[in-house]
Amino acid sequence: MTADPTRFPPGFLWGSATAGHQVEGNNANSDCWALEHASPSIFAEPSGDAVDQWNRFDDDMAVLAAIGLKAYRFGIEWARIEPEEGVFAASALAHYQRCLDACHRRGITPVVTFHHFTIPLWLARKGGMTCDAFPALFARYCEKVTRTLRGLVVVCTMNEMNVPLIIRGVATALLTGEIGEAKRRAAEAALGGSIEANFLFTPPDALLRNGLGAHAAGRDAIKAVSPAVQVGITLSLQDEQAEPGAEAVRDQRVATMVDPFLDLVAGDDFIGVQTYTRTTSRADGSHGPRAGEPLTVMGYEDRPDALAAVCRYVWERTRTPIIVTENGFSGDDDARRASFVTESLDALGRAIADGVDVRGYFYWSLLDNYEWMSGYGPKFGIVAVDRSTQTRTIKPSALVYGAIARAHTDDGGNATARPAMPQPSRSGTPLGIE
Repeated sequence: MTADPTRFPPGFLWGSATAGHQVEGNNANSDCWALEHASPSIFAEPSGDAVDQWNRFDDDMAVLAAIGLKAYRFGIEWARIEPEEGVFAASALAHYQRCLDACHRRGITPVVTFHHFTIPLWLARKGGMTCDAFPALFARYCEKVTRTLRGLVVVCTMNEMNVPLIIRGVATALLTGEIGEAKRRAAEAALGGSIEANFLFTPPDALLRNGLGAHAAGRDAIKAVSPAVQVGITLSLQDEQAEPGAEAVRDQRVATMVDPFLDLVAGDDFIGVQTYTRTTSRADGSHGPRAGEPLTVMGYEDRPDALAAVCRYVWERTRTPIIVTENGFSGDDDARRASFVTESLDALGRAIADGVDVRGYFYWSLLDNYEWMSGYGPKFGIVAVDRSTQTRTIKPSALVYGAIARAHTDDGGNATARPAMPQPSRSGTPLGIE
């Protein structure tokens, strides 16, 4: 099977994605770094040097280009840029300028995420997103970055704003019982405040008030400085289905975890869709993979057509352009990873042919990297990393994806500049974390 080149529009962004904390290493002024080093910790292991992209960004862009991809979604770390409240680090901003320059030199469109789960430790000690000053502080950070950095094209303000709702049950269970309580105490001692200051444990009311408020304030700050930059948010979205008789359970999940976020960001330049799987609601109120279906290492149902189903839903509800900012397969079976990508893109292409406005696809992830609380166990990457040497090895799945991307690229895969994401036409107003 091959994705049909005629189904994808000119200027479509073919890329891969990472997040700063997961790949850079030694993000020592962040809340997650503090939590990783608590004892006992809610994290399986510390991130440490990660995959050292802080020192290897340019080399990784050479790898990305060699694969045949022409866009890269990466994160900038607030904790590096503003390590103390109101103090902005010129050296960190200069580093991220070099990252943008490295992309543009190779004709790679940069898609930059300003907040991917982590915050500076000083902000965690204020309460993180539960602090009512959070939107103004985030807007100040966005304004500073946008005013300083040249070459921004597409910006994701925040990553998976709704994910704390999706993982709330798992997060609560993690902190219950004798061991869970010990982890909570250690985490709060490390943070110097409540565990709710960490994004993944943010309460629902704070997400809807200060989280989405920060997105709006950050978006407006970016646009005030650079109106041409395309700005959106990313959301964790699964293909929500139901067993017979469980439709009300599914509908309640969607009404709580999906629709309020979609409705409040409809009309942005784009919505970032992050889909890995399908989940099925059951009449007893539970949800999860369907019995008998194959699972990935993360426990997700292996369901590549989930992506297209979600994009259809998002487009029908919001009429807002979509960028698939994450989609991928976890596991050591790289042949299955290659098939997963091809099948996902086949279904996505059919949705585009039916009129769904999708403007890019970013495979998660470029590199095998740090998967938050799961540590270095799960492997999503199309490029393997030997962490003892930091050597990169391109997997066969990368070549399969790269061949699809080259077949669709306007310039035939040559290393010339790709067009910026087109301006949107405003026709209307996961089980896990990556």
